[in-house]
Amino acid sequence: MQLSIYDPVFIMNVKTVITTANVVLLVLLLAIYIRSYARIKSKFTLGLMIFAFLLLLQAVTSTPCMHAATCGRRMCVIGPLDVLPDILEFMALLVLMHLSSE
Repeated sequence: MQLSIYDPVFIMNVKTVITTANVVLLVLLLAIYIRSYARIKSKFTLGLMIFAFLLLLQAVTSTPCMHAATCGRRMCVIGPLDVLPDILEFMALLVLMHLSSE
């Protein structure tokens, strides 16, 4: 059996791994922002906390495991481009994480 990037199971697995990584990065970012807010009490930091929390909700609700748990069946994935938004979000979160940890 040959692995194909068009295989729905492969796409679902890749999407699950990337979305889970996004959730981990967002939890770490939220922890950094909460720690900063405790020291600084800045409205900007509060805004970053709200931003990270909302992105965390988006990531959790877009996880294929969440769809399978709530719908009782697998989510229909059309092709490899369905994973592209998660990959772009992951790269953006890595940049934000790097900037926030300095």
